[in-house]
Amino acid sequence: MISKVFDQRVPFYEFQTANGSVWLPLVTIKIMPEQGHPVAIPVMFDTGATSTTLRSDLAPLFGASTWTEGDQVECNTAGGQVNMYRFDARLEVLGKRLSCPVYLTDTLPPHPAYQGCLGREGIFEHFGFGFWEKDLQLLVTSHP
Repeated sequence: MISKVFDQRVPFYEFQTANGSVWLPLVTIKIMPEQGHPVAIPVMFDTGATSTTLRSDLAPLFGASTWTEGDQVECNTAGGQVNMYRFDARLEVLGKRLSCPVYLTDTLPPHPAYQGCLGREGIFEHFGFGFWEKDLQLLVTSHP
């Protein structure tokens, strides 16, 4: 039997929608700006997202006065193709400091609990994950 040891658990939070309850795994990441103090923001853990995508109003955390100062790229999303702007970022994710790309967009719908989605690029390869939907558990190891 295969056995994996996990050292962290990502909590799920319940949100009410017009169609009933939705449970979402939320992670707090820290953006480590070149100047200033780290800024913690909540993001949704999204196994289906290739890239980490954040709201456009967070551009100042990446040293930009506007989100369009990043490198423009076209990205395919669940809602279709959109223009996003790529920034090289230093993040702390689940206790590890990583350098990875972050994409800013003005198409993310506002949500009271999170400011973007944590995607795979540059992040997931540093961890191992176990996911049990029935039990609302996302388990993490930082030693895959």
